[in-house]
Amino acid sequence: MKFCASRFILALFMAGLPVFTASAAATNTTFTANLSQGNVAITLKAEPAQVKMDHDFMLTLHVAAPSYLTVALPDLHDRFHGFRSADGFVCDPIVDHDVTHYEQRWRLIPELMRAYRLAPFAVQVTDTRTHPATTSWLATRPVVFPPEPKPTAVGGLPDVSPHPFWIPPTLRMVLSWIAWTVLALALLAAIIYGLYRLSRHVREYRMTPRERAFAELERLLRRNLPTKHLYKDFYIELTMVVRRYIERAHTLHAPEQTTEEFLTEAATHPGFPPHVLARLKTFLESADLVKFAGQEATPKTADESVQTARAYITTDADQVEQKKVKS
Repeated sequence: MKFCASRFILALFMAGLPVFTASAAATNTTFTANLSQGNVAITLKAEPAQVKMDHDFMLTLHVAAPSYLTVALPDLHDRFHGFRSADGFVCDPIVDHDVTHYEQRWRLIPELMRAYRLAPFAVQVTDTRTHPATTSWLATRPVVFPPEPKPTAVGGLPDVSPHPFWIPPTLRMVLSWIAWTVLALALLAAIIYGLYRLSRHVREYRMTPRERAFAELERLLRRNLPTKHLYKDFYIELTMVVRRYIERAHTLHAPEQTTEEFLTEAATHPGFPPHVLARLKTFLESADLVKFAGQEATPKTADESVQTARAYITTDADQVEQKKVKS
């Protein structure tokens, strides 16, 4: 029997289950039920003597029978009532002075129930003295385990701790907080970016055509498109800077027109003398060769085009301002 007990305790530790320990008064109180019938002694022992919600319920079923009787103990997993789970351990039979001892041990976890019991079960007994051997069944009575008595109601105000207890958040709560924080930061960044774009548009709207064109040109140069070999994109943006300046300064719809349409309309406009129109024609047609004809460009030609656009905007803006002063 010592060998069985050591194996049972070792199995509990290997499974990570705590072995129940109690005070000296509790270990001395054991629930016992005698289920013996005839030559078969059946004893049921349980610790503690009462079912407690904060303690595991340790139950031992011991059967002793003469050696000429072979006893088969049933599986009691589905026979317990009022317990959440049942872990059983079967010991090897031990023969001592022509008496065979059989033992099962169970570790039970109580649930909050009104009654705790072991339902009737049948023990198979085979008499090997006869030929053939005869088999019979011993049916036991149900066993009810007494629950722990309810605590006596205590009057007066409850003893409440003045300091609140801190309950750590669960992993799900922490992840949800992180997700909401990231979402809030993304929303704040979008709002800040939108306000920045709006304020920039307002500032540019209040600028003169020259100031706004130079602001757009500086943004284009900061993108460094020629160093990335994106010459087509660079010339599209550069010509649009010049076309938008012309639209603001001379009220021509240059951004929506082709180069040919713009040159035709500009030829009849007083703000484009022949020498200025010739420079614009060279600038726009050179850009069209890169944009649409696949002509190769270099950083040098891109820089020259920038200087041409800047010189035209500066010269034309000065002439527009002089006309306004004279008028």
